Amino acid sequence: MAEKRRADEANLTKTRVLAELASRDELTGLYNRRHMSELLAQHRLACKRAGDGFAVALVDLDHFKRINDTHGHAVGDSVLRAFAEQAGEVMRASDTIGRWGGEEFIVIYSRSTAHEAAQGAARLCERAAAAVVRAPSGQAVTFTVSVGVTEHAPPESVDSLVERADRAMYEAKSQGRNRVITLPRAGTATTT
Repeated sequence: MAEKRRADEANLTKTRVLAELASRDELTGLYNRRHMSELLAQHRLACKRAGDGFAVALVDLDHFKRINDTHGHAVGDSVLRAFAEQAGEVMRASDTIGRWGGEEFIVIYSRSTAHEAAQGAARLCERAAAAVVRAPSGQAVTFTVSVGVTEHAPPESVDSLVERADRAMYEAKSQGRNRVITLPRAGTATTT
């Protein structure tokens, strides 16, 4: 009986480890897109049931292709890891960040308005701009981010919410990068 219990516990531990690995981005250690999509759906349901609002931010590293082309993909990977580390240092424990794809990340700001999320995104923007990665040559490589923030507007879909955050992020890029743009429910953009 004790052997079976130990085997069951070992299998449960192995299952938990595999589930954790399946939900993480290998390079940055952040959650992956699949897991973030699940969390977005859960937040939407919680909003529907209990009225807990939330906001999201799409974050894109500015001129990332130039970093890769100039310094190589290994330095680009270091920049992605540095961004993930910086993000972890400025986010609230209740917020969640994940790698959405390539050099794009998504942040879920639990129980937050777009205005509150924009304040957190501004801290993230400032921290990224202050980060330095060293190329093998010793050259300092810096980077900035463009961030689009919006708040969930029930009963909208997750796809619609993310699309609105994406529009805000592209507006941040068109306004010069290294900034946060909030696209409220009504659709008018504001700069932070």
